[in-house]
Amino acid sequence: MRRLFLSLSLLCVAPLFAKDIYFPIAGSTSTVGSFRTDVRLFNPSSTKDITVNAFLLPVGNRDNSGAAPHPLTVPKRGMLVLNDVVTVLGGTDLDALRFSSPDDFVASERIYADGSGACNPGTFGQDVPPLDPSSANAKGVLLQLRATTAFRTNIGILNPNGAVAKVTFKLYDKTNALVSTGSAITVQPMGVVAPTSMVSGTFFAPGGDLTDAWVSYTSDQPVIVYASLVDNGTNDPTFISMAADSGTTATTQTHNLTVTTRSFAIDFSPAPVGIKVGDTIVLTIRGADTTHGLEIDDPDGKPLIALSAVTPGSETTRTITITKEGLYNYYCTRPTCGDGHSSMFGQLQVGQGDGVGGGPGY
Repeated sequence: MRRLFLSLSLLCVAPLFAKDIYFPIAGSTSTVGSFRTDVRLFNPSSTKDITVNAFLLPVGNRDNSGAAPHPLTVPKRGMLVLNDVVTVLGGTDLDALRFSSPDDFVASERIYADGSGACNPGTFGQDVPPLDPSSANAKGVLLQLRATTAFRTNIGILNPNGAVAKVTFKLYDKTNALVSTGSAITVQPMGVVAPTSMVSGTFFAPGGDLTDAWVSYTSDQPVIVYASLVDNGTNDPTFISMAADSGTTATTQTHNLTVTTRSFAIDFSPAPVGIKVGDTIVLTIRGADTTHGLEIDDPDGKPLIALSAVTPGSETTRTITITKEGLYNYYCTRPTCGDGHSSMFGQLQVGQGDGVGGGPGY
């Protein structure tokens, strides 16, 4: 049972209801494990039956803001049984669910692996708590995560808004050192990012000591983020809910730097210190003597600036925005510039947003 847990929403979609709740993960599938999901709805009223609208929110990070309601009648002081609810609602995958009503109601969910017909028949799973719109956060943390031979961690996202959300994650190890900053993930309105290994490349690339790790995220819209920690030996899952991050938001800066290529060095003026994620760097690139090339790569090796020829006396301006922490390599790309070409390289250190940076190294 490699995925699960929380849900939420704040909404700008469909009519307003007295009560809205979300289950961020619900499944009916045999392709990614054999999962089933059972839901129970309870009507506390002793005077009337009520209608609860169920919405299936498919995975795949699609725009689900137009999801059709499925009206369900819940009898007064009664419970409605919805076994294999995803199939009932027409789904065939690991999806998310929304339940809404103008009346009060209670909802519970159990997602489980169905072992019927296997060598060890039975079920294995856990309940998933319903979350209302106030559960969404623009900044949050996930603790007790692991990615080792013994454990794996899956992370999922639900965007309960009527607008896209851009979410950026950071991964830290047990010493609180930053391991990786992920690329921004754009989640569609009412979109669902299925639980995915946190080191599969969607969130972070593999690497680092993740025997005990934690993740933080920031988003331009309040979202629900959750994790599932799975024991690889027993497949025992532990649901990890996000917690709100009350830390202050760091301010961003613009750094105006002059880069001069000369035989045989690449000089930065002033020294590029204090660079952090979110900062903008405006580079004025000048050639001093012979023709050189200049490339600057991000920590993943992606070129941010690639000039094949910086000629003597030339001046070019380039602007880049820092999206990841780590080492940014720069170097001359013209091996014919002279015998000292091999010394024309260095690194810019982008710190963890604490104002500490590093200058060029040769």
